[in-house]
Amino acid sequence: MIEFGNLITAAITPFDKNGVINTDTFWRLCRKLIHEKSKSLVLTGTTAESPNLTKEDREIIYSTAKDSVGDKAKLIAGTGTYSTKQSIEYTKLAEDLGMDGIMIVTPYYSKPSQYGILKHFEAISNETTLPIMAYNIPGRTGTLIELDTLEKLVNEVTIHSIKDAVGDLEFSKNQIDQIGDKVQIYSGDDALTYDFVNYGAVGVVSVASHLVGNEIAKMMELIHAGENSEANKLNLLLQDLFALIFEEPSPGPVKSLLSETWENVGDPLLPITPISSNLALKLLDNYRKIQ
Repeated sequence: MIEFGNLITAAITPFDKNGVINTDTFWRLCRKLIHEKSKSLVLTGTTAESPNLTKEDREIIYSTAKDSVGDKAKLIAGTGTYSTKQSIEYTKLAEDLGMDGIMIVTPYYSKPSQYGILKHFEAISNETTLPIMAYNIPGRTGTLIELDTLEKLVNEVTIHSIKDAVGDLEFSKNQIDQIGDKVQIYSGDDALTYDFVNYGAVGVVSVASHLVGNEIAKMMELIHAGENSEANKLNLLLQDLFALIFEEPSPGPVKSLLSETWENVGDPLLPITPISSNLALKLLDNYRKIQ
């Protein structure tokens, strides 16, 4: 089975002042993320502002990331939409451009049945050889992939992994107990990574790793070494940042802090707006305390 590693970053898309992808900055960002311990990158996901990305944008993003990281990391393309037909089209594009896997979010807006979700994943799986990460985030999609459906996705569709952003730790623990030996499970919420990994998850698909990738990787390393007290000290140190980067709509906060501390990555595109000056100051202050 292909390994995506324990730290995966859901990468932003840098834009210039005209809303055009800044490929030079994105190339350097991919290098930065790998240098700071990310083993894989999710491209064209929610954090990348996927609703605003055209097919041509996706071609640019996949090609640029591939050129940047080579074989130093795995690249996972977010190809899921609320249209099965379009999801298949994007998946074929990702496969053609050398991506290592795809991430499929629960179809949003249309709110399909559990059977409809299963058939959606099955239809995409039938059109690709790439491993599939299922993204379960009912807070955004309006529909939970239930445990019975997840088990069918594992056994019948043979999905590779699950990004769990359900926001219910008991659900997640039951999921790990029920199918954790058959599928790789990742926290989809930075704030819950410590709990997830302690309970047996592989790792995290992170947004905060744009800024504190080394620290998140160290925390997971300490957990696996049995040094839970030290791991939890890091976890507690990072919790305020984890909260702040979602205090206003993402990816506004992480883009703002990246622009302040690394390189200008531009503002998010509408309907996401730049963050408030108050939050920008809080983010920078907290980040400096961590560093």
